Amino acid sequence: MEVNSFLKDCPPFDSLAEEQRSWAVSQMQSVYMNDQNCNDILKDMRPALFIVRSGAFDLRGSDGRLIERLESGDLFGYPSLLSGREVVNKLKAIEDGIVYVLPQSAFDRLRNVSKPFEQYFIRAHGQRLLTEQKSDDGTDNDWSEQTVGSVVSMPPVSLSSSTSVQEAAKLMASHGISSVLVVDDTQLVGILTDRDLRNRVVAEGLPLDVRVSAVMTQLPESVYENRSLMDALTTMTSSNVHHLPVVNDQNQPVGMVTATDLIRQQRSDPVFLISAIRKASSKSQLIEEAQKLPEYLQTFASRVKQTSVLGRLMASVTDGMTRQLIQLYEQENGAAPAAYSWLAFGSQGREDQTLSSDQDNGLLLSNGLSDKQKNWFAGLGDYVCEGLNECGIPSCPGNIMASNPECRGTIDQWKERFRGWIESPTPKALMYCQIFFDSRPVVGPGKFYQEYREQIASLAKNEMFLGNLAILVNRIAVPLGLFNRLRTEDTDDGDTIDIKRYGIALINDIARIYSLQAGITSPGTAARLNALKDSRLLNQRDNQSLLEAWEFLTQLRLNHQLKVWGSNKPKNAIDPDELSTLSRRQLKTAFKIIKEAQQGVGLKFSRQGY
Repeated sequence: MEVNSFLKDCPPFDSLAEEQRSWAVSQMQSVYMNDQNCNDILKDMRPALFIVRSGAFDLRGSDGRLIERLESGDLFGYPSLLSGREVVNKLKAIEDGIVYVLPQSAFDRLRNVSKPFEQYFIRAHGQRLLTEQKSDDGTDNDWSEQTVGSVVSMPPVSLSSSTSVQEAAKLMASHGISSVLVVDDTQLVGILTDRDLRNRVVAEGLPLDVRVSAVMTQLPESVYENRSLMDALTTMTSSNVHHLPVVNDQNQPVGMVTATDLIRQQRSDPVFLISAIRKASSKSQLIEEAQKLPEYLQTFASRVKQTSVLGRLMASVTDGMTRQLIQLYEQENGAAPAAYSWLAFGSQGREDQTLSSDQDNGLLLSNGLSDKQKNWFAGLGDYVCEGLNECGIPSCPGNIMASNPECRGTIDQWKERFRGWIESPTPKALMYCQIFFDSRPVVGPGKFYQEYREQIASLAKNEMFLGNLAILVNRIAVPLGLFNRLRTEDTDDGDTIDIKRYGIALINDIARIYSLQAGITSPGTAARLNALKDSRLLNQRDNQSLLEAWEFLTQLRLNHQLKVWGSNKPKNAIDPDELSTLSRRQLKTAFKIIKEAQQGVGLKFSRQGY
């Protein structure tokens, strides 16, 4: 009884039902630890969850660094339970005490029967990783470069929606899995999990011959196989799911990824922040969590090799804020009255967002809406854009936001807008295209958006339109003078160069032109260049040079923004004199690559312009 009483006030055991907690107590051992025996006990009894009842202990890494001071009610041992990795940490007893030990088998059973119990350790593990500068093997945590498809280890186990729940349970038992995909005519229509069987079948007393379609989760969240692990993690935490179907470009299921799969990568850094955003129950709470982003990004920035990870992280967090604001709006105004997609444009759409990026978003709506339905979506645009601004994502100076009626529209309206811009490429029309072609859906059915995106992609192969885009790109002079000397602008902050306008944005523009010609619908610059590797439009040497220049400039901008953040200094303008000799040389090389790429675009496309 004494152990049970203690655990009632010890998270996450306090979230267990009384019978679950009593069972957990029956599985525990109580050990006395001091500085002489603590590491021997740790070695002999692991893998296990350890709960400090009394005393004080220092948990230290293999290199001796202090990870955490453990006192009454603190837990340790769970990272190895979640990931399966060997335990390398050591324990030092500061004050002798009693420790309860829960074996892995009991820990796994509690995770399976209690969602709050499992979620606690997923969040705790993510928060632990946030405090570590490197992983235990000494490598940087650039885990999110991996694609979702790279961690899918087996073909999908699926069944049709007409299958009985008894047959479904047999199938899941024979494969040793806790969820199964529901597929009709090669398309994903649902997912069935252990919890569905327990809560919707057994608890409701339904017969075993009831069809899966009656109890499954319909149209579940999914992720494309070529997306990053960060995207999968964002979707899971934002939607509060542990099983995520993986689909190909045809929306056909190719596998399943779980929260445990991601944690086993030992790279779950964004869990804590994104989870906190998802749990925000009010706009004020969401704003409070969002204010932590700059500090969090600075911590994370020192631990990754490629800045593209940071851009995706920032975009993922903004996506999470957007989804949560949409959910809060729906709680007040009811569910969406028609199918739609919330679109991210510009840097958020390309997933190269920074701390200084402003909003660029819009709404893609179903055709044939009534005035009442249009008013619902107008309210959604106002609410979300205002909320993002309060969360620290500034409103767009050019009003490219879903709160603007010109950035909302049905599928037919958007197609007509693009057709008008492409056939009459005025300077304003070209500016709109540079923004709106860099789009991706944040909320809404993937197929709904993809069909629309492919239709407008076919419009973009207009030769005169591409020629005018090429002319526009060549009107911006790269800041290189005679003998490849850097040309600076005299500003209040000294002699500086805007590396966004004269560098990063130009590479974005060049990659966009080639992608439009090739029919590539990916919005990201790096993704576009990678997709162009096998095309005849851009040879591999020039492709690789542009990608390397883009990566160098985005890294340079990130380092500068982190350095000046919190000050009034411009976030995209750098002083070349403050750079090292090597960085100045690399900057000159990057601008030279851009200048040559501009000339290449001009030769290939601008003959059709005017």
